[in-house]
Amino acid sequence: MGTTGTVMRELRGAQKTAKGVSLYSRYVNRPAGRVLAAGAYRIGMTPNQVTLLSAAFTFSAIASVVLFRPSWGLAALVWGGLVVGFALDSADGQLARLTGRGGPDGEWLDHVVDCAKMILVHTAVLISFRRFFDLPSEGWLLLPLGFLFAAVLTFCAGLLREQLGKAQSAGAQPGKAQPG
Repeated sequence: MGTTGTVMRELRGAQKTAKGVSLYSRYVNRPAGRVLAAGAYRIGMTPNQVTLLSAAFTFSAIASVVLFRPSWGLAALVWGGLVVGFALDSADGQLARLTGRGGPDGEWLDHVVDCAKMILVHTAVLISFRRFFDLPSEGWLLLPLGFLFAAVLTFCAGLLREQLGKAQSAGAQPGKAQPG
């Protein structure tokens, strides 16, 4: 294992393209993930272990939204849990690229965890609205459902676009496939 400086330089070179990436991902999440990936590398963690640690932080934060009455203190804890969880989500891929230990199983785990947290964060907001707020009407509960629909649709469309692009790059002809 190289020094932390060496690992950080290697991680900078193992980044995905910045094309189409949000400013938060580019300037906060990926740099924080790079630091966490370097730490994970130094202590010998695998990318899948980093994914599971990311899930633990994220799901704990989301569960807090459902279980506890909203307050400024809770908001700070949830924010911190989500920031660390999302940075670890960036770190797992960076660690996989650095070590060459990525693969279909790890990518599957990462996408399943991403999908679960996307569904759960919007569901937690809906439950919190219902449990802790005196809403003027039940119609307000449709708001997190609308966000949930948009998030899942965008996520699935992005994955499908990525897979179709990979198939086309590999010389396959995805247009010839029959719908299932």
